[in-house]
Amino acid sequence: MAPTAVESIKSASNHLRGSLDAELADGQTTFSADSTHLLKFHGIYQQDDRDLRRERTSAGADLEYSCMVRCSVPGGVLRAAQWAAIDAIADVVGDGSLRLTTRQGVQYHFVHKGDLKTLVGHLNSNLVTTYAACGDVVRNVMVSSAPVAGRDTARLDSLGRALSNQFRPQSESYWELWVDGERAVSSGPSPAAADLGSEPIYGDTYLPRKFKIGIAAPGDNSIDVYSQDLGLVPTDGTDGTPGVVVLVGGGLGMSHNDDSTFPRLADPLAWVPDGDVGEVAEAVVTIFRDYGNREDRKHARLKYVLEERGIEWLRAEVEARIGRPLAAPVPVPHWNGASDYHGWHRQDAETLFHGIPVPSGRLKDNGSVRRRSAVAELLRSGLAAEIRITPRQDVLLCGIKREDRAAVEAVLAAHGVPPVNQLSLSVRSSIACPALPTCGQALGEAERVLPDLADTLDSLLSERGMADVRIETRLTGCPNGCARPYVAELGIVARSKTDYDIWVGGNPSGTRLAKVVAQGVPFVKLHHALAPMFDHFEATRIEGESFGDWTDRMGVGRTSASIPVLGKRQKSVGA
Repeated sequence: MAPTAVESIKSASNHLRGSLDAELADGQTTFSADSTHLLKFHGIYQQDDRDLRRERTSAGADLEYSCMVRCSVPGGVLRAAQWAAIDAIADVVGDGSLRLTTRQGVQYHFVHKGDLKTLVGHLNSNLVTTYAACGDVVRNVMVSSAPVAGRDTARLDSLGRALSNQFRPQSESYWELWVDGERAVSSGPSPAAADLGSEPIYGDTYLPRKFKIGIAAPGDNSIDVYSQDLGLVPTDGTDGTPGVVVLVGGGLGMSHNDDSTFPRLADPLAWVPDGDVGEVAEAVVTIFRDYGNREDRKHARLKYVLEERGIEWLRAEVEARIGRPLAAPVPVPHWNGASDYHGWHRQDAETLFHGIPVPSGRLKDNGSVRRRSAVAELLRSGLAAEIRITPRQDVLLCGIKREDRAAVEAVLAAHGVPPVNQLSLSVRSSIACPALPTCGQALGEAERVLPDLADTLDSLLSERGMADVRIETRLTGCPNGCARPYVAELGIVARSKTDYDIWVGGNPSGTRLAKVVAQGVPFVKLHHALAPMFDHFEATRIEGESFGDWTDRMGVGRTSASIPVLGKRQKSVGA
């Protein structure tokens, strides 16, 4: 098979330049098809408003195009001044909201082509970059970055920043196109002069597809480290030397009706001392560069390389590239289950941090509930020193003095932000991807119907006397799995505009894959599908047993058998 068309576009792009400069100045409202692929490396997706697609197509009109622009925020950590810059321009471009992502980034939606240079230039002048937030490169590095008292947060943050800088593309095209050639400090150190115009890690065609790195704090798997292409868990070696356990080959994306695509959890590769992490990480990334599938993008992930060649092959290949043997992986510390960090937590002897749930990660002012303005005021006033975005799409306001706790609560109350104890467990434990109307991959709704799903779960659990049961729930508008449904206790994945698949059996620690138990269930009838399953759960669960553990114990066959047929296209899944 020949390489995909995207490979040719990358190769001919002159390191991500292509014709973007000319197209930004041509007065048109859209980019060419080739340029849309290059835009992704710069943190930009061209999209159309799916709500208007049919109407405009029927009328013979052009589609309503705009762009999604994503900030790359290693570990989700932003200083108050950076957040102020991100927040201020949301009222100038886009739709006036900020979307917090499941990889701890920030997105703007409905940004028109003519506003792109204004937005990206503004962000870079305030030390925020969009470079490599998308595209066939190492994406935003995730970190379990909640600054919990006693946790070595500085070590985690430092490792996340170092890896982010290491794998940022070196091409000057980003600064030429968006910021008149001036590099922003936030985008990492400048390359050596000999490297300008080249890509010493990526080469002329970059990676076969995206590559994801995550760093999990010991005991806290909120980033779902086993779902990453490369996962790192700080763990002392057998002699007490600081280091990390390296996990490889995770990934959740799949396609419906194609059994050759599947979610996969990462395997332990090695234990590596802190000083060698960058070198080993580069070896793994370049192995993917050299062996990843460039002929079929559906199979262009490290998980498929590992599935085909095996962990021993990968270990030998890494050892050959670094020139020495790897130490065997040591056991990682016990995972403590789900961690959302909502509400108040001790940061250190003098300060606290406060976690604010942000439903679906959509930070906006909505009627009397003005979360976006509340966050902006708390940072602007100095009551909070920095913001941290969590893998659950929430915000942590950090560095709050103990004596300022009441003042922070007063600001939140004045902006109508409900206290955590007024939110149901279903609201707090459910996340969703954006899906319609902006995502071009979406088959159905996710973010906009998550409140309906949470209400359904609340009602079903309360009716059965289980209102205190937390079920980690993920809802996605397509099988790509951006909200990580395949490691959830309950995953709801769109199969069409109206029908969804039900996945169950993941665990709060993120160490077990869920399994599909029903396909093609109409979303409007999900409560009828879940009710008998919850009846069975309530009747047969062991004291303290989580929903994910119960469904795993029951198995696919017995769990699937409890779900009635509710739609014409529905399929049950046997044992």
